[in-house]
Amino acid sequence: MPFTIETLKESDVEAAVALFRFIIDELHARSLEVERLHFKDIYPAKEVKQRLSDKDCIYLTGKEDDKIVAFLFAWISDDVGNIHWMGVAPECRKRGYGDKLLEEAIQRFTAKGCYEARLFTYPSEKAAYDLFQKHGFKETAFVDRRFFGVNIILMVRKIATAPKEHRLKKLVLAGEAGQGIKLMAHALANILAKLGKEISLNLVYDAAVRGGNIRAEIVYSDDPIDVPFFEEADIGLQLSKTLDLTVRAKHMLIDSSACDAECKKCDLKCPASDRIPFERLAVEQFSSPIFVNMIALGRLLSKIGINIETVNFAAEFPSQFLNENIKAIRYGYTYKD
Repeated sequence: MPFTIETLKESDVEAAVALFRFIIDELHARSLEVERLHFKDIYPAKEVKQRLSDKDCIYLTGKEDDKIVAFLFAWISDDVGNIHWMGVAPECRKRGYGDKLLEEAIQRFTAKGCYEARLFTYPSEKAAYDLFQKHGFKETAFVDRRFFGVNIILMVRKIATAPKEHRLKKLVLAGEAGQGIKLMAHALANILAKLGKEISLNLVYDAAVRGGNIRAEIVYSDDPIDVPFFEEADIGLQLSKTLDLTVRAKHMLIDSSACDAECKKCDLKCPASDRIPFERLAVEQFSSPIFVNMIALGRLLSKIGINIETVNFAAEFPSQFLNENIKAIRYGYTYKD
């Protein structure tokens, strides 16, 4: 029977998600149901349909006689193609379908200007590991289960020479005391460190004892960091209701309340899609403004291309409100206005 690869269509979403959920049950057969739901909940059919229109979405299906027998879910972020999940129905394995899906994904990454492709795999899945190696993916980090709750391997395939601006990244998180900027910064720095990055974190406070401003400056790189300070970040996040124009970044995420819902034509570079009502969303979706920072952290993780499906947030946050915090992070990660 002929095997064809297509971009996932809305009419095929239910079948593709059903196969994805089967693969999760298969891979995590020994895990608790609540742990399997951690993965499944990231791909509800309704949200998958909404993502299909995003230019960074690479969702593929493999078909035999118009029946979905394979899938690949990938996302492009910061010129990197991130393969999140792929799977083939048991009755269709050992037919080379995984090879074809991988090469199709690489071709699409290349066409969109990506300089590398990344994925995570499990040490126990030797067949998958060998498949990825066959297609040029090399193991770059082994992450112990103490960090993410399960042993995982980060594999990377180089597509082109990495531009200089992608070898070192600068982030700035700014807000007011009480908004959890310090907590966000430490969590983000820990996540990046566990992924093998070199990290520098500086916290800057103003002179006020209470209610003052706080700024966290993070530099991360694959190479040793020579200078941990900067004047302009690559990506910035501002949660203050009054914009701090001294915070400089090439690209800025801000709480839309600081602009009164309309652009004030200031010097900040924040497209309309990144003026987000973080506080309103926290109240509407989670009944409390205390989740502002977690929604913002999720949006920032998405912006810098961190795959949160591998992150054990229980290791980063206190147990109080842990489940709500994780839900808020996921909400921010997948948020679309």
